[in-house]
Amino acid sequence: MLALALSFLMPASAAVTPPTLASLKFSGTPEFVRAAKDVIDVRLSLLPNFAAESGLFDDAVRVPSFSDESVAKLVARLDKDLSGMRAMPWRKWSVDEQIDFRWTYAMAQEARQQLAVEKIYRHRAASWLEPLANDYIALLSYAPERADLRAELTALVPAMVKEMREVCAPTVKDVKTADGILAGLLSTLKAEAPSEKRDAAVASLETYRKDMGELKGLKDFEVIGAGAYGWRLKHALLLPWSPQDLLQIAKLELFVVDEEAAKLKSSVAAPKALPEEVELAKNLTKDSMLGMYDEIVRQNMAFLKRSELLTVPEGVGAIRARETPEAMVPLTGDGGSMNPPPPFAAGDQGWWNVQHFKADWTQDVRLSTVLDAREFRRTDEGPYAVHEGVPGHHLQLSIARLKVNPLRNLLYDNTFVEGWALYAEQMFQEAGGLGPSPEARYNTLMSYRFRIRRVFYDVRVETGEWDLQKGADFKDESVKPGSGSVDPEIQRAIQWPTQLIGYFVGKRQIVALKEDYKRKLGAKYSDRLFHDELLAVGGIPVVFARAKLLGEPVPDLD
Repeated sequence: MLALALSFLMPASAAVTPPTLASLKFSGTPEFVRAAKDVIDVRLSLLPNFAAESGLFDDAVRVPSFSDESVAKLVARLDKDLSGMRAMPWRKWSVDEQIDFRWTYAMAQEARQQLAVEKIYRHRAASWLEPLANDYIALLSYAPERADLRAELTALVPAMVKEMREVCAPTVKDVKTADGILAGLLSTLKAEAPSEKRDAAVASLETYRKDMGELKGLKDFEVIGAGAYGWRLKHALLLPWSPQDLLQIAKLELFVVDEEAAKLKSSVAAPKALPEEVELAKNLTKDSMLGMYDEIVRQNMAFLKRSELLTVPEGVGAIRARETPEAMVPLTGDGGSMNPPPPFAAGDQGWWNVQHFKADWTQDVRLSTVLDAREFRRTDEGPYAVHEGVPGHHLQLSIARLKVNPLRNLLYDNTFVEGWALYAEQMFQEAGGLGPSPEARYNTLMSYRFRIRRVFYDVRVETGEWDLQKGADFKDESVKPGSGSVDPEIQRAIQWPTQLIGYFVGKRQIVALKEDYKRKLGAKYSDRLFHDELLAVGGIPVVFARAKLLGEPVPDLD
């Protein structure tokens, strides 16, 4: 899963002017460029951390604002942009220009829907806190020498907290999520040099955290509802399916996967520990654990470069393992995410966020950790490493960053990006990247199964059919009703509606595109050609990749 982008960079030369959204070069007519930059600026207003994560550091010095006045102004800007775009003769433009136009239009619609209809910020304190925490971490990682920017950001915190108190009425689950983010935020701020601004920010956050913890009689959680969920599928994700369609498709696919898994299960065995692995487990440290994960990525990249699957361009850097930043754990869990290199800054390294090493782990836990990593081709660590690293997220987004088109690499489509990573697991395994063992196939299949099952609780929770506990019971499978764990995985359904379905839906779209592309090219088809052309389009919805690769029409406006 994609998370906050982090990377350590050398301080920029004083002679180099840092890039900003205003300075980026967009293609298209002056009218379209103006609208596109305004749409992106609105989205950066909602998630300022995307600016820092992209290397647009000066654009990152702001905090989200969801006051009635702020929301009204942002919606008015989006309405003006959408109205202006509807008057543009975009159907006369080239295919790439049409794609950029339609992608921008969809992003504007989604932002407007979030602000004017869904209004999650009215109960989700993380709407303010998550971008702020991620903004600090990105600035510290990408531009550690820019203490001035962090000080400017810190000065905005007390007013932001005041607004949160006026606008946001959190639910029980929102309080829990916010508390974890606040702990990470406070840790980050307290590490800064003492100053009046820092102390004021810390005091405001600490008081808010205390007051939230004392709230009583709160609603357990809230969802966007069936109507808004269906709207997202059609207008934001540009999918041809309704929520009920998705459930039926997932049900049929789950049946097929379960049948194959049942046939494989009897031939699957857990790897046995070698003497050196037992010894390594006894002496395991944080550094040696991270080193094992780095070695997995190195071996996967070596196989990929020997294969005929795709081309690894010059400019694709490494991805290194690190413990998940504390402020991210309440949202993503401890591990299971990655951070690509920023598109508009120097440095090409990405990060694979893994679990925290704990010195008090038992020998059994230590040995399990060692075996998962050392025997990754026969454990679930194999598909996991492919998903987050290569040829999954890190490769796809590193290639996208090499394309000189801000509309294709500044923001990305979750469904395509998560779908590619899930598709990459199966593609890499079938090519032999995880070896010939039945365990390799079984673990890859079970990883896919896990993502199929996400469709059920994302759709049913967000449309109001299930509560979170029913979703947790479904996820855990073997537990008694009412005893499933409502963990960060389940709560992602209410934190980021429709994010969880992106894996299964995106992979399904890519597989369908691949089959159609084969039919189009016939004998000229190769996996390398397909993958290279697909990755070259950038992080846009698959429906636009179909327009580019197959010549299908770019979808109409509503």
